[in-house]
Amino acid sequence: MSSHDHDHPNSSARGALFGATAANTVLLVVQVVGALAFGSLALLADSVHQASDVASLLMAVGVAALVARPSSRQFTFGFRRADALGGLLHAVLLMAGAVLIVVSAVGRFGDDATVDGAGVAILASIGVVVNAGSAKWLHGSGGRSLNMQGAVLHLVADTLGSVVVLVSGLLVVTTDAGWVDPAASLVVTVLIAASAIRLGSAALRVLLDGVPPGVDMEELREVLLGDELVSDAHHLHLRALDGATLSLTAHLLIETDQLHDAEMVVRRLSDALSNEGIDHVTLQAECHPCDEPGC
Repeated sequence: MSSHDHDHPNSSARGALFGATAANTVLLVVQVVGALAFGSLALLADSVHQASDVASLLMAVGVAALVARPSSRQFTFGFRRADALGGLLHAVLLMAGAVLIVVSAVGRFGDDATVDGAGVAILASIGVVVNAGSAKWLHGSGGRSLNMQGAVLHLVADTLGSVVVLVSGLLVVTTDAGWVDPAASLVVTVLIAASAIRLGSAALRVLLDGVPPGVDMEELREVLLGDELVSDAHHLHLRALDGATLSLTAHLLIETDQLHDAEMVVRRLSDALSNEGIDHVTLQAECHPCDEPGC
């Protein structure tokens, strides 16, 4: 006995994804060219993060199309886990990029390389506008999936990274200090690593069927036991299919021998759990106490 509520990416979310992807791709090209032209490692580091944003957005577009596909005989649960797999891969690539930036930055300390601070500041300002605007656009589109959340997270982090690069560019102009640029690149690296760890942790939690953050299992158990005909709730399991869509299963000991009454209990509780944000509910009604281990 179950209740189902499918949550596929809406047209607003898809439109925001396409728009943000296009804007950030153009910005990536401009940043890479500018980093090479102005000799800025900080701007190049920010470009690595920008490239991860573009990859995340492209992944989100592909995953949205994959997740929207119906289940099949070979994939009876559909393709929602592709969202978490993409997030995990993206986190690994982010960390690899962060390591490369650190190695390059350390080698730049004490180097006499010339940095065009004014040009760096101008490009960083454009980055702040594009990334902040894209993050706000995606956040307001209503997408709840792990990939959408990850994309917004990376855009916010990249906005902060662009702010750091902007400040470093202004400091180079005003102080002509050569150490500012590689130091700023290390700050950007910290932002990249933080984003990677957060996204990777969220993806692993989904893939390992962990209870989503912010969900209290005891509160859900109390919802089940709140029905006057339910005397016990066991084998209670909760997981997130894609970082946002929650699925719950449980066995209920119902004090009735009438099939209709048991079905009404399951229906009431399915509605109650749906109001708690559970998208997929599967409840098994039992009329005898469970004597299996772990009940």
